[in-house]
Amino acid sequence: MANRKEYIDKLEKQLREWNTKIDEYQAKAKGKSNELKAEFNQKNTELKSKRAELKKKLDKIKDSSEDSFDQLKEDTEMLWYDIKDGFEDVRKIVKS
Repeated sequence: MANRKEYIDKLEKQLREWNTKIDEYQAKAKGKSNELKAEFNQKNTELKSKRAELKKKLDKIKDSSEDSFDQLKEDTEMLWYDIKDGFEDVRKIVKS
């Protein structure tokens, strides 16, 4: 199990990578059909909301005690996997 500091570093790194990826995907989506752009925009809006939620959870983890870290980590992991799946959906849209 990662300690709190390692976990925070991992999440911060992942958020930076996702921000870079979404910029790349936005550029690729510009050349797609209007239908695919609309689908991309919908998924992108959902991802932005979830990334903002993840950022809030990350801030809570930073301010948490060691005792509450495990529960926060569990909640954050579920959201992290949801975002990861969302990025896969977006990737498929821009690859089509």
